[in-house]
Amino acid sequence: MNRAIVVVDGNNLHEGLWACFRIRRLDLEKFCSRIVQWRTLQAIYYADSNYIQYPQTNRYREQQDYFAYLRGVQNVMFREGYYRMRRGVPQEKLVDVYLAVDLVDLCHQNAFDTVYVISGDADLTPAVNVVKGRGKRVINVYLEERFTRAGVQIERKSLLKPNCHAFLRITQAVAKKFEWVPTPSHRFGVAKK
Repeated sequence: MNRAIVVVDGNNLHEGLWACFRIRRLDLEKFCSRIVQWRTLQAIYYADSNYIQYPQTNRYREQQDYFAYLRGVQNVMFREGYYRMRRGVPQEKLVDVYLAVDLVDLCHQNAFDTVYVISGDADLTPAVNVVKGRGKRVINVYLEERFTRAGVQIERKSLLKPNCHAFLRITQAVAKKFEWVPTPSHRFGVAKK
C-alpha cells in the first residue's frame, strides 16, 4: 500500500485558479481523491488565512463559505494563518510555516509514502528537500499557464516544480471539472445538520 497525503496552500491555489481560469475554488475532497490515483489518501492538510473584511466586497464571505465546506470534509486538517498590514498592503502570515512543519513532522512520523504539494511557492523547498532526503516521493500539483488579459501577458508557473520528483498540471478542463459550487449548507454562519 502506498500512503498519500496532500498539502495545500489555499490562497496560492485560489489566486492561481482565479488568475488563470476565473475559477475561485476546487471541490478539494474530489480533486485530491482523483490526483492520488491508486494511492490511499490518508489526509489533506489545508492552510489559508482569513481575508481582511472590506465592506464593499464579498471575498471574505465567499472564503468563509469555502472554509465551512472544508471543515466538514473528513480527513482535512485545517491550518489557519492571518493577514498583517504592512505599508497598507496585506501580507499573509504562517501558512507556509504550517505546511513546512506538517511536511517535515509527518515525514519523520513515517505517516506517508507520497506527498502531493498543491502550491507554486518556492518557500516550501527546504521542507520538500527534507522529505525527499528521507526517501519520500514528492509530487508538485499546480498551474502552468501563459495568457493575455486586458492586453497584458501573464505567466503563472510553479517555482517549486524543479525541486520535486514529478509535476501534475492543473489545466482549465481539470479546474472546471472539479470547480466547487457552494450549497446552502456551506453558507457562512449556517449551522450544519
